[in-house]
Amino acid sequence: MADQLSLYNGALLKLGQPRLVTLTDEGKARRALDDCYANVVKACLEAGLWNFARRFAQVEADPSRSSGFGYAHVFAKPDDWLRTSGVWEDASKRAPLLDYDDRGDDWLANRDTIYVEWISNDDEYGMNLGRWPESFVDFVEFRLARTVCVDVTGSETKLDKLEHGEKRAKSLASSRDAMNEAVTRFPPPGRLVSSRRSSRNTEHGR
Repeated sequence: MADQLSLYNGALLKLGQPRLVTLTDEGKARRALDDCYANVVKACLEAGLWNFARRFAQVEADPSRSSGFGYAHVFAKPDDWLRTSGVWEDASKRAPLLDYDDRGDDWLANRDTIYVEWISNDDEYGMNLGRWPESFVDFVEFRLARTVCVDVTGSETKLDKLEHGEKRAKSLASSRDAMNEAVTRFPPPGRLVSSRRSSRNTEHGR
């Protein structure tokens, strides 16, 4: 299970630097990691539509606001919004809402209720480090290591290697996240199964 200290130490390991014992250890490595930690984690969460960070909710239009033109209703994005994953007309996600605008701190639409899924930095979603898959942990560690490399090591010689490692880690995290999403959905029935179902329905209808 990841925590802030383990992320720091994972980044330092990739830099070939000594581990920290606590988050209050003195030294330039800990200070550099502290300075970039929040921004790095936010950037990594924004980099994909991660399953562990997705939040889904019904959102009501703000009756006190108007878009001024175009769409009839304004929906304020929640404080934990990082990026939009999808917008639907219904709670079962059967009818995607195609006619809407994702603009700044708001969504705009001609409906007074929408259903939105977004990447969240809430403590129960994206910032719940205990939910992070190991592949995503590796991605964050590489981004941290690359970000503090020069400050901690005083050298740029490892930057290319760290950048390559970060890209590889992000690709792996994305592919595994996509696979995890796929296995949670029932696959569509094959032609043989569909044919049998159709025959049974026909027989029962006689």
